[in-house]
Amino acid sequence: MNAPDTARRLPAPARLRDLSRRVALLEFLVAPDTRYRKHAFRAEWRPGWDLATMSNGGGDEYAIAFSGTAALIRCFDHESGMSPYANDEEHRPGTVDALPAEFAGLLADPDFEGGDPLAVSALIWWREGSTAWATGVPGDMDDGSGWLLGGLTDEAPQEYYADHFRHYHGRPVDERAAARVLLGEPTAQTAALLDPGAADPADLLRRALASVDPVRD
Repeated sequence: MNAPDTARRLPAPARLRDLSRRVALLEFLVAPDTRYRKHAFRAEWRPGWDLATMSNGGGDEYAIAFSGTAALIRCFDHESGMSPYANDEEHRPGTVDALPAEFAGLLADPDFEGGDPLAVSALIWWREGSTAWATGVPGDMDDGSGWLLGGLTDEAPQEYYADHFRHYHGRPVDERAAARVLLGEPTAQTAALLDPGAADPADLLRRALASVDPVRD
């Protein structure tokens, strides 16, 4: 799938932000004591911006920056033909050069770019005042955005992520509990269902919530 197709399937930024945060929360509840979690969410990452990230440890990743009125998505599929590494270390036309100027600072931020300015196979953005996601490429080549963002565009994300984390972390995932988390209704009971070995589910939930929200005085 290519960026224009993916853009048409993405929810609006407010919904995408909430879902991204809840996915990171869900993965923490499923696998709280491992450094191999893929998803993270940083509220108030930069003044006025939140950041959601995914890295599979194999060279594929995405980053999504959200403000109250705009958003920018960077995808990198290292095997895609849209990767600069398949194009003499040059971004393919329309991938980066069409990015609106107001997003340039985000793209250059090391946290957003993942430490590698070439790690871009697709960019998708929502400008302030927009009513739809946009991208600068014609969409004639698969750029990896479809599978990288697949859970965020799926009509049943609870099924998608329950199955995904079940396979990735090699442990059972209660689909009903996953659904409660993705609906924004996590409880100590859902934490216990997602990590049956947790000695203190209420403490697990507190730790999970602290991982996606800033510490408040």
